Amino acid sequence: MRVVIGGIPGVGKTTVLGYLIAQGLQVENFGDVMLREAVKRGYVNNRDQMRKMPLDKQLEIQRVAGEYFALKESVVIDTHLSVKTRSGYLPGLPFNILNIIKPGMIVSLEADPHEIFLRRENDRTRERDTDSEEDIRDHMLMNRMYGAAYSAISGCSLLIVKNETGKAEEAAKKIMESIKGK
Repeated sequence: MRVVIGGIPGVGKTTVLGYLIAQGLQVENFGDVMLREAVKRGYVNNRDQMRKMPLDKQLEIQRVAGEYFALKESVVIDTHLSVKTRSGYLPGLPFNILNIIKPGMIVSLEADPHEIFLRRENDRTRERDTDSEEDIRDHMLMNRMYGAAYSAISGCSLLIVKNETGKAEEAAKKIMESIKGK
């Protein structure tokens, strides 16, 4: 089964997914596949530049990544359900990509907007946009709405999981239990 796990930047996906990897699940990052293709085509030099690429280029490399994941029988796909761009929100999995991947479950990983704000502020390893807590709340809401739409289109479940500070292992256990229950 292909499981899509999405969350906005700073929600703690990497930490939660680390626990899933430790449990033996294969986890691959949608953005890593997109980045490899974007770099190969000369569009960007690093991940943080991707959301600033022209929309047509973003859609092109999304399709290539979707085709890559469609070949996987069992994988957890680490992605963003929505991407905040200069021109507005872009679906992380537009209809054509969703139909290529055919997920069996979608997970929206969420956290308190203030916690996300602080996590981003303290993360010096990335070039993050400076968003207010209200901007973060709006993006998380968009993420949830996109996740619900993907669920409806795909006919699969949408699981919403809270990732509170210091409780990433608990969030991972909830996801693992839902995957095993399928």
